[in-house]
Amino acid sequence: MHGQDLSDVWTPKLVGERLIEAVRWARYAAGATGPAGIGGAMMPLYLPTIEERIENDWLDPPADEEPPPVRRQYSPAQVSAMEAALYWPSRYAVPGLPTSARILNLWLRCKVYRGSKFGDVIERRGEMSRASAYRMRDRALSAIAQGLMRDGVPV
Repeated sequence: MHGQDLSDVWTPKLVGERLIEAVRWARYAAGATGPAGIGGAMMPLYLPTIEERIENDWLDPPADEEPPPVRRQYSPAQVSAMEAALYWPSRYAVPGLPTSARILNLWLRCKVYRGSKFGDVIERRGEMSRASAYRMRDRALSAIAQGLMRDGVPV
Protein backbone atom coordinates (compact mmCIF):
# COMPACT_ATOMS: atom_id res chain seq x y z
CA MET A 1 0.00 0.00 0.00
CA HIS A 2 3.05 2.25 -0.22
CA GLY A 3 2.44 5.21 -2.47
CA GLN A 4 -1.26 4.38 -2.78
CA ASP A 5 -3.88 7.09 -2.33
CA LEU A 6 -5.71 6.29 0.92
CA SER A 7 -8.30 9.06 0.64
CA ASP A 8 -10.93 6.54 -0.49
CA VAL A 9 -10.15 3.84 2.10
CA TRP A 10 -12.06 3.37 5.35
CA THR A 11 -9.67 3.01 8.27
CA PRO A 12 -10.55 2.27 11.90
CA LYS A 13 -9.33 5.77 12.85
CA LEU A 14 -11.59 7.39 10.24
CA VAL A 15 -14.55 5.25 11.33
CA GLY A 16 -13.99 6.33 14.94
CA GLU A 17 -13.86 10.01 13.96
CA ARG A 18 -17.07 9.71 11.93
CA LEU A 19 -18.85 7.86 14.73
CA ILE A 20 -17.87 10.51 17.29
CA GLU A 21 -19.08 13.27 14.97
CA ALA A 22 -22.36 11.44 14.34
CA VAL A 23 -23.04 10.82 18.02
CA ARG A 24 -22.24 14.45 18.87
CA TRP A 25 -24.60 15.58 16.12
CA ALA A 26 -27.34 13.22 17.30
CA ARG A 27 -26.90 14.41 20.86
CA TYR A 28 -27.29 18.01 19.76
CA ALA A 29 -30.12 17.38 17.29
CA ALA A 30 -32.20 15.09 19.50
CA GLY A 31 -31.29 16.34 22.96
CA ALA A 32 -32.01 14.30 26.05
CA THR A 33 -34.42 11.45 25.46
CA GLY A 34 -36.35 9.27 27.86
CA PRO A 35 -39.38 9.43 30.09
CA ALA A 36 -40.35 12.66 31.81
CA GLY A 37 -39.63 13.04 35.48
CA ILE A 38 -42.28 12.53 38.11
CA GLY A 39 -44.00 15.88 38.51
CA GLY A 40 -45.71 16.11 41.88
CA ALA A 41 -44.21 13.21 43.76
CA MET A 42 -42.73 13.58 47.20
CA MET A 43 -39.57 11.74 46.24
CA PRO A 44 -36.30 13.70 46.20
CA LEU A 45 -34.67 14.29 42.84
CA TYR A 46 -31.80 11.89 42.14
CA LEU A 47 -29.20 12.97 39.60
CA PRO A 48 -26.55 10.28 39.12
CA THR A 49 -23.05 11.29 38.11
CA ILE A 50 -21.64 10.45 34.68
CA GLU A 51 -19.52 7.74 36.34
CA GLU A 52 -22.64 6.13 37.85
CA ARG A 53 -24.39 6.30 34.48
CA ILE A 54 -21.48 4.64 32.67
CA GLU A 55 -21.04 2.07 35.43
CA ASN A 56 -24.69 1.05 35.13
CA ASP A 57 -24.79 1.26 31.30
CA TRP A 58 -27.40 4.03 31.35
CA LEU A 59 -27.30 5.56 27.88
CA ASP A 60 -29.12 8.81 28.53
CA PRO A 61 -27.09 11.95 29.27
CA PRO A 62 -27.23 13.66 32.66
CA ALA A 63 -30.43 15.67 33.04
CA ASP A 64 -28.61 18.90 33.85
CA GLU A 65 -26.23 18.74 30.91
CA GLU A 66 -27.13 20.93 27.97
CA PRO A 67 -26.45 19.90 24.37
CA PRO A 68 -23.21 21.29 23.01
CA PRO A 69 -23.46 24.49 20.99
CA VAL A 70 -23.80 24.16 17.24
CA ARG A 71 -20.38 24.56 15.73
CA ARG A 72 -21.41 24.27 12.13
CA GLN A 73 -24.37 23.72 9.89
CA TYR A 74 -24.67 20.42 8.07
CA SER A 75 -25.99 19.84 4.57
CA PRO A 76 -28.77 17.29 4.03
CA ALA A 77 -26.20 14.87 2.58
CA GLN A 78 -24.01 15.23 5.68
CA VAL A 79 -27.01 14.65 7.95
CA SER A 80 -27.90 11.52 5.99
CA ALA A 81 -24.31 10.29 6.28
CA MET A 82 -24.32 10.86 10.05
CA GLU A 83 -27.66 9.10 10.42
CA ALA A 84 -26.23 6.14 8.52
CA ALA A 85 -23.10 6.19 10.71
CA LEU A 86 -25.24 5.79 13.82
CA TYR A 87 -26.26 2.34 12.54
CA TRP A 88 -22.74 1.14 11.69
CA PRO A 89 -22.06 -0.53 15.06
CA SER A 90 -25.23 -2.60 14.91
CA ARG A 91 -24.80 -3.45 11.25
CA TYR A 92 -21.10 -4.23 11.09
CA ALA A 93 -19.71 -4.77 14.60
CA VAL A 94 -22.38 -6.41 16.75
CA PRO A 95 -23.22 -9.65 14.90
CA GLY A 96 -19.85 -11.31 15.45
CA LEU A 97 -18.34 -9.19 18.20
CA PRO A 98 -20.92 -8.30 20.86
CA THR A 99 -18.36 -7.51 23.58
CA SER A 100 -16.33 -5.37 21.20
CA ALA A 101 -19.45 -3.47 20.17
CA ARG A 102 -20.38 -2.86 23.82
CA ILE A 103 -16.88 -1.55 24.52
CA LEU A 104 -17.07 0.61 21.37
CA ASN A 105 -20.33 2.15 22.66
CA LEU A 106 -18.71 2.84 26.03
CA TRP A 107 -15.74 4.48 24.28
CA LEU A 108 -18.11 6.66 22.23
CA ARG A 109 -19.96 7.78 25.36
CA CYS A 110 -16.66 8.70 27.02
CA LYS A 111 -15.61 10.69 23.93
CA VAL A 112 -18.92 12.56 23.62
CA TYR A 113 -19.75 13.28 27.27
CA ARG A 114 -17.39 15.36 29.35
CA GLY A 115 -15.87 14.13 32.57
CA SER A 116 -14.87 10.54 31.82
CA LYS A 117 -11.79 9.02 30.30
CA PHE A 118 -12.22 5.64 28.65
CA GLY A 119 -9.19 4.02 30.30
CA ASP A 120 -10.21 5.23 33.75
CA VAL A 121 -13.78 3.96 33.32
CA ILE A 122 -12.50 0.55 32.20
CA GLU A 123 -10.24 0.31 35.24
CA ARG A 124 -13.07 1.30 37.62
CA ARG A 125 -15.38 -1.30 36.13
CA GLY A 126 -12.77 -4.03 36.61
CA GLU A 127 -14.20 -6.27 33.86
CA MET A 128 -11.03 -6.39 31.81
CA SER A 129 -7.67 -4.79 31.43
CA ARG A 130 -7.28 -1.44 29.74
CA ALA A 131 -5.28 -3.07 26.93
CA SER A 132 -8.02 -5.63 26.30
CA ALA A 133 -10.65 -2.90 26.17
CA TYR A 134 -8.64 -0.92 23.62
CA ARG A 135 -8.14 -4.08 21.54
CA MET A 136 -11.89 -4.75 21.58
CA ARG A 137 -12.62 -1.15 20.58
CA ASP A 138 -10.11 -1.42 17.74
CA ARG A 139 -11.58 -4.77 16.67
CA ALA A 140 -15.07 -3.22 16.42
CA LEU A 141 -13.77 -0.18 14.50
CA SER A 142 -11.86 -2.49 12.17
CA ALA A 143 -14.93 -4.67 11.57
CA ILE A 144 -16.94 -1.56 10.69
CA ALA A 145 -14.22 -0.29 8.33
CA GLN A 146 -14.05 -3.67 6.60
CA GLY A 147 -17.84 -3.79 6.25
CA LEU A 148 -17.95 -0.30 4.78
CA MET A 149 -15.24 -1.21 2.25
CA ARG A 150 -17.01 -4.47 1.39
CA ASP A 151 -20.33 -2.66 0.83
CA GLY A 152 -18.68 0.06 -1.24
CA VAL A 153 -19.74 2.91 1.05
CA PRO A 154 -17.96 6.06 -0.17
CA VAL A 155 -15.60 7.84 2.19
